[in-house]
Amino acid sequence: MTRKILDCRGMNCTAPLMKTAKQMQKLKPGELLEVWVDDLAAEFDLPAWCQQVGHTIVKKEIREDYYSYLIRKKAPS
Repeated sequence: MTRKILDCRGMNCTAPLMKTAKQMQKLKPGELLEVWVDDLAAEFDLPAWCQQVGHTIVKKEIREDYYSYLIRKKAPS
């Protein structure tokens, strides 16, 4: 399965979340989006948002100077 990458490094509070939400709307259910963030607020915002809307964080990695979140789009209800 192809995964798309969204590079939000250098963005501050709410911008990574807003860009992630917009990109997730373009994906089909089950598709993956890898989000790169270096804003500490995103460490709390992304997991909380995913839980709220039903997407799944498949994997979280701490890279050299940023976090990588692999998010699976939820199936339609």
